[in-house]
Amino acid sequence: MKTHNLLRAITCAFVLAFSAAASASDAVRIIVPFAQGDASDLIARVVAEPLSKVVERPVVVHNHYGAGGIIGTQDAVRSKTDGLTLILGSYSNMCANTVCRGERLGYVPSSSLRPVAMLARAPLVIAVNAQSAVGQFSDLIASFAARPGIQTYASSGLCSYSDFVAQYMMRRSDVDVVRVPYRGGHDAVQAALDGDVDAVVVELPGAIQHIAAGRLKPLAVSSKEPVFGAPTFSDIGFEQFSSMVWYGFFVPAETPSREVRTMLNAVRTVLKDPEVLRQFAALGAEPYNIVGPEIFREVVSLTQALEGYADEARLQLE
Repeated sequence: MKTHNLLRAITCAFVLAFSAAASASDAVRIIVPFAQGDASDLIARVVAEPLSKVVERPVVVHNHYGAGGIIGTQDAVRSKTDGLTLILGSYSNMCANTVCRGERLGYVPSSSLRPVAMLARAPLVIAVNAQSAVGQFSDLIASFAARPGIQTYASSGLCSYSDFVAQYMMRRSDVDVVRVPYRGGHDAVQAALDGDVDAVVVELPGAIQHIAAGRLKPLAVSSKEPVFGAPTFSDIGFEQFSSMVWYGFFVPAETPSREVRTMLNAVRTVLKDPEVLRQFAALGAEPYNIVGPEIFREVVSLTQALEGYADEARLQLE
């Protein structure tokens, strides 16, 4: 009897282990090349569970971050082409890094990856700690000018889109301010909350809960309309960056068209889910429904625009 029970236990353990392994191998992996709590991560997690229900298999969000999104994106480029690996692409890893690092990037978005579908878009925000005496963007620039080389601003990482835009703005405003690129938007926001930096430039989803709670004070947003009463980038003189940051799914370039279509149809279904739309809105994001070649037209267009601003942004990789 004891032997029979032991054999049954061993068999059950083997079946469970095999099932777990099979489940893991069948799971859809969403690579987010940024840390937990960053805008890209939050967007990915909104769609992960409903996507799992549509494709009828587990969907796992994998934060593989570092080097401003490059490490995770390289992981995706080298992944299997079975349609089960998605990369969350955004302005940073699809455009800004290309301009900032050039041939050192190790991949070319338009040839190394294949677009599936856009998910959402949201603005950048410039914010300060709620306790700051700074009330508007012009006050911030005046404060930086009054104390050259002493005050600081945080961004989401070296050569991230927020880093690019912040560098350009400070350069054009002719102020000497210390740039502090963190390993993600979450850490950059936390630094502003802790008083470690004087301002932060990040994507709105990563900061919105602190703005809504009154812990951060927004000074400007990149959307076409004011948010939380903050003026737009156009209002403060930077209309060239008055655009929403988009977030979308891409797959390795050699992924078969059949697998891409399957995932595209699944994503389209998810983006009709009222709960997904509600969660996007809570993050300060909105659905962005473009697919196919139009996606890479957006990638190329933005990359070319950033190339035109690169010298003034004075991007430094040291």
